[in-house]
Amino acid sequence: MRTTARVSVAEGKKDLSRLLREAAEARSPIPIFNERKGELAGALLSPAEYERYGRLKGYFEALRLSQKFAPLELDLDALVKASRAKLNGRAA
Repeated sequence: MRTTARVSVAEGKKDLSRLLREAAEARSPIPIFNERKGELAGALLSPAEYERYGRLKGYFEALRLSQKFAPLELDLDALVKASRAKLNGRAA
């Protein structure tokens, strides 16, 4: 298991397979830094964390859209039903 909290880009290139295993086992991101610039270059995520990120991103996008369209007072159930009916009509 890792003893350091972060890795350099050079170490990431050299030991990618090992770092991917470690990220998956730890279920937490491994930050990768550009040592010359002293800034974060990226991070390795476990597959579970990556999937969680995707779900959270989708959730926040849905929340943003619901807030954007709230003043329109749309009947979302009717809109979904109409959209499905239209799609089913095209598929037939």
